[in-house]
Amino acid sequence: MDTRKNSGKADHFSGNLVNMQEQLFYFALQLTEDREDARDLVQETSYKALKNRTRLHNNEHIRAWLYTILKNTYINYLRSSHYRQLVYDTDELNYYSAQNRDSSEGLPDEQLIKKELHELIKLLPGVYGKPIHMFLTGYSYKEISQQMNIPIGTVKSRIHLGKKQIRKVYTA
Repeated sequence: MDTRKNSGKADHFSGNLVNMQEQLFYFALQLTEDREDARDLVQETSYKALKNRTRLHNNEHIRAWLYTILKNTYINYLRSSHYRQLVYDTDELNYYSAQNRDSSEGLPDEQLIKKELHELIKLLPGVYGKPIHMFLTGYSYKEISQQMNIPIGTVKSRIHLGKKQIRKVYTA
């Protein structure tokens, strides 16, 4: 068997993989909405592609193959316990907002967490902080939408993005 032919095929594969890095990054960024997570996802995709390159029978389909690997890797990440822990943390935000809204009573740990959470909300830009504050004080999405004179979808989006920023502080 001619090793130059296989070497050329491997070099062509590696070249295509390198050329696709930027496109893969932007796709990963759309999925994760976080630059570091997107970089990690592209790195994991590249590793899996290199490890399994013999499974790609037609180099013309490398783009679709890489996108599929990236998407499946992301789905596996979402199914992992790490991601579920992050979702639990944001659910915890809702839990603390609903519990003891008008009462200053509670365990010292709970009071500290509430205080810290409200301090973080104050540090958020107004477009995120105000809807989250209103949500935590008991306003519905519809009421927030009406008071801020913005669509309900924007309210939901801002609350989601605000929670995401708060989550980053807790995971950093």
